[in-house]
Amino acid sequence: MKKITIFTLLLIFTFATTSFAQDAPGKPTEPEKPDFLKDRLFIDVFHSFWIDAPKTATAKKFNPGFNIGMVFDFKQNKKAPFSFGLGVGFTYHTQYSDALFKKGNDDVLRYYNLPDSSFHHKMNYFSCNIPLEFRYRHQKSGFKATLGVRIGLVAEISERYKGCNIDDPSAADWNFKNYNLPNKMKYHFDVYARIGWKYFSVYYSYQLTPVFQEGLGPKMAPMSIGFTYTLF
Repeated sequence: MKKITIFTLLLIFTFATTSFAQDAPGKPTEPEKPDFLKDRLFIDVFHSFWIDAPKTATAKKFNPGFNIGMVFDFKQNKKAPFSFGLGVGFTYHTQYSDALFKKGNDDVLRYYNLPDSSFHHKMNYFSCNIPLEFRYRHQKSGFKATLGVRIGLVAEISERYKGCNIDDPSAADWNFKNYNLPNKMKYHFDVYARIGWKYFSVYYSYQLTPVFQEGLGPKMAPMSIGFTYTLF
């Protein structure tokens, strides 16, 4: 997982360096405000609601996550308010719940409800993705809106558990990390939208594909609401 994260950050840094190099003017010209508002590097910070999660699991009130990406802005006319964006990104979701994943004899991954709410379970969901955006940006006011889709590869689904031994409650408590939950979907497809002004936006996304393969795990997917900060 560390190698994937480092590789993603290196890609973003490379895109950012290349982008600035392309913008460097050959001759002194007046700076254009739209260049600063192209929303190339962005960070989404959000809370995820887990849609269609089994009733045996109750998600906690706050499941934080983030999305970071570098997107190039393509325009046929520099003065036009509309453009397309294409780039690379990295997404991280969490789910805190009162249930633990357990694989049955039929190889299906299911939630096992924990007997005590004080027990701690967390699922981590990582992906590398390619965002494609249709953008509107008003040059003078700074108002902007984005509608996009995101196609990604699921890098890892892991879990962290600290609590009772569900196989034998009289035995010592469990305290473990599982970095490879089985039956995960290898890819995901999201739709998302942003609306805001200059550096800040309200963010919404919904994942159309489930987290686990059909028939081999819970039919659930994240829906996220949060804020976006655009660095440049």
